[in-house]
Amino acid sequence: MNKSSKKSIIFIIVFMICAAAVSIACASLVVYIDPYMHYHAPIQGKNYILKEQRYLNDGIVKNCDYDAMICGSSMTECFRPSVMDSYFGTKGIKVPFSGGSYREVGDLLRTACASNPNLKMVIRGLDCNRFFDSKDERDYDEDTYPIYLYDNNIFNDVKYVFSKDAIIDSALILIHRGEAAKPSSFDTYSNWNGDYVFGKNTILASYSRDDVETPETENHLSEEDKALIKENITANVTDIAALYPNVEFNIYFTPYSIYYIDFYKKSGELQRQIEAEKYISSLLLECDNINVYSFYLKSELIENPDYYKDLAHHGQDASDMIIGWIYNDEGLITKDNIDSYYDELIEYYSNLDFDIFF
Repeated sequence: MNKSSKKSIIFIIVFMICAAAVSIACASLVVYIDPYMHYHAPIQGKNYILKEQRYLNDGIVKNCDYDAMICGSSMTECFRPSVMDSYFGTKGIKVPFSGGSYREVGDLLRTACASNPNLKMVIRGLDCNRFFDSKDERDYDEDTYPIYLYDNNIFNDVKYVFSKDAIIDSALILIHRGEAAKPSSFDTYSNWNGDYVFGKNTILASYSRDDVETPETENHLSEEDKALIKENITANVTDIAALYPNVEFNIYFTPYSIYYIDFYKKSGELQRQIEAEKYISSLLLECDNINVYSFYLKSELIENPDYYKDLAHHGQDASDMIIGWIYNDEGLITKDNIDSYYDELIEYYSNLDFDIFF
């Protein structure tokens, strides 16, 4: 073997050793910092970057220290656990899923209940535009999900510990630079309250009631609808509550604005929506550890566009208000008042002059 060949072999060996050392160092950094909380809770004194819900939420519910949680779709993103804590004396977290279906939120809730024996209270929003989803409905395909963070297979964790984003985030958290230098908390996690303009003009920029086709007759809840709803609610809500009787589930129907209700009325869907909500309430009330809340008679919220950035999404002020209502049992649906509440709801919106809001 000539000198040139020996030098080449030495170079390759040195390169491989250096590459292996760098790889091990990067993987060790990710495991130590654990930016997605896959292995452990955040290191005390380090500011974690809270942004990617579907990478973070599973680790949060498995490894953080909490006894209460707020969960749901983007409708829960502006909630502040600190407000919940001030009312209920809890130590809370928030784990929203933008576009989250009942199935996706339910899966996370199962994980939280199974992982945390200290969990005692849940506030969960049920989106009204998902009443007629199938029980397995998800907006995200599995191949777009970081499944390696959700399972217990350590071998596919290579996708995590050698991830460029995880390495960069770990380095930023370690040296307290970039996004890791910004204050973060579960109050600010996914909270978009300061990023949008609220009010009537903003809402109506995306909604023209003249474009809504009005049918000759109102739609009503069918037996097929009921079967679909019962399967979904059973699989993703009540079965979970039944498994964990020591956890109190405060479930509320996410309150959309009067303009969304106008859309339902003009499209002939309002009666069906209210009948569906009532049916879901009756299913939920079969569980002793579920409290059910509906705020559609709270005109101070529903009919005030200043709380909304679009037809459905309310901001932080409304979220704070909702927590207070739940604490004070305002809007509480019970077996005694379920009929009278929904009769009043139908009567109110049947006789309401929607034109005044335009």
